[in-house]
Amino acid sequence: MTWSRAGLCFVLLFPLCVAAQPVALDDYVRMRRALEAARDDAARAELGRQAGAALDTLLAAARRSSRLVILTERRGGYETAPALQTARLVAREGRVTLQALAGPRPQSPDWERAGVVETGAYLAVLDRLLRDPALAGDWPAPRFDPNAPGPRRAVVVQLAIGDSEREMQALDGPPYERLAALAGALLEFCRSVPLRPVP
Repeated sequence: MTWSRAGLCFVLLFPLCVAAQPVALDDYVRMRRALEAARDDAARAELGRQAGAALDTLLAAARRSSRLVILTERRGGYETAPALQTARLVAREGRVTLQALAGPRPQSPDWERAGVVETGAYLAVLDRLLRDPALAGDWPAPRFDPNAPGPRRAVVVQLAIGDSEREMQALDGPPYERLAALAGALLEFCRSVPLRPVP
């Protein structure tokens, strides 16, 4: 039986981290990467168990303190206003608020929403995000050329749980298409989820 070095390190060390302190997003991402790279069935089973426990810990922490920000932008050229979609979900001690809008002019958006989201619905979205393969992907900061001609587009997804944060951003190519699909699903949730008025 041969275990990968990364997988073996997580199997041996991660239970100590869980016992000692809350799970950081970076630790969870590394665990997911080790799980994807593991080829041994026993290693995959143990890493899968630990990843499940870490996910539960992150979701419990997210109920207390977390933030999810989504931003997409499309611009046809220098003379056109950018088409923006942005949403911000913030959880504090079990209370989740949403602010979202879309359109070329924030002063008169195509649609706008603000209110209180049911906590279970928010945690279900975070659960899907934390399980999404994109979260464990490699997202280096893209290089932006302000002088480049032609249409522009950008997408950013930022997740913070407690003191840990992960940001994914892309400007073009397959990384953009992959992240834009994820952002689109998150924005659709923000556009359709039932809201209560902010007290």
